[in-house]
Amino acid sequence: MKLIRMNSLSLRRWCGNPLIKPRPGNFWEVGGTFNPAAFTLGDRVFLLYRQVSRSCVSTLGLAVVSGGFEVVERLDEPVYVPREAFEVNPQLVSKLEGLELVEDVGRLRSRVSSSSGGSCFGVEDPRVSLVNDTVYLTYVAYNGVDPPRGAMSWISLQDFLNYRWERWSRPMLITHPSITDKSIVMLPRRIRGRWTFFHRIFPHIWIDEVDELSQFKYGKYLWGRSAIRTRPKYWDSRKVGAGAVVEWRKFWLLVYYGVTGWDDYYYSEGLRPEDFALSDGYRYKIGLMLLDLNDPSKVLYRPDRPLSEPELWYEVYPKAKPNVMYPTGATILDGKLLVYYGASDYFVALGEVALEDVEEVVSRTLQHLL
Repeated sequence: MKLIRMNSLSLRRWCGNPLIKPRPGNFWEVGGTFNPAAFTLGDRVFLLYRQVSRSCVSTLGLAVVSGGFEVVERLDEPVYVPREAFEVNPQLVSKLEGLELVEDVGRLRSRVSSSSGGSCFGVEDPRVSLVNDTVYLTYVAYNGVDPPRGAMSWISLQDFLNYRWERWSRPMLITHPSITDKSIVMLPRRIRGRWTFFHRIFPHIWIDEVDELSQFKYGKYLWGRSAIRTRPKYWDSRKVGAGAVVEWRKFWLLVYYGVTGWDDYYYSEGLRPEDFALSDGYRYKIGLMLLDLNDPSKVLYRPDRPLSEPELWYEVYPKAKPNVMYPTGATILDGKLLVYYGASDYFVALGEVALEDVEEVVSRTLQHLL
């Protein structure tokens, strides 16, 4: 296994990857199983992963992983489905009726110019925060017409563990209309009495805080400020987005994705293409930052190179969207940071970072904060 060493931090891929792949006989997931959210109870990791059906509708499935590596249970039916107008396109539903073949779906998808991540509409790219006895779900809602937006729902942990999926709360839109906003991550506890969210308005990671989640019911939308920006000279120059946040010692560990290259957007910021790292193709890579525990907008450590970049077959899979490593779930287990990511918009894969390597970085560069 080839490891990319950078400043003593690298992602070691699991030898059994892909951890989850589509089951050909399952209607709900023949189009892909990818981009998983994750939370841990004891030695079990619960993965809520995006799945694309034969009719190119995106829903969420569930897998239970023992010890972080072994899938011991995987449900056949979705655990979260599109329910609201901002997640469903009635016109597309009528067109999808009666479609049986993947080729038919592919032809329809090609006619939907704004299709998102290989699906015509649905619920996409989940993140999960377990707070006390409640599972909070943030995701991208897409109806095939309007720009993708952030949405939110929740369920009690007891109902989740008993698979009472009908008890998910009614979803709420939490990002602005008419603006594409993705990669919504809620930190798993209040900071200074407020809930903190990362989200991505191209090309940067934005941060916002709200007093109460109920505010979203009354016209409150995430906005805030662009807190973590792209870096023109480095691998994450074209765009960045939050993947998952884990609290560790006196820091937040932020797993994120980045793409290298230039975008015409940067003319508005007074930059020029020659200021940027040259693009190596539209490749999604994984990075890691250490953030201040009391001010998550403050980046304390951000390596110059990624944790990992696409190179193995399931990350450059030509039948799907090649050259994608899209991290959406992370947890700490047995002295390791486990990173669950979507590979090629088709598989779920797993990598790990030794926390002793993170401790080495902290002791060398952030010792004054210990």
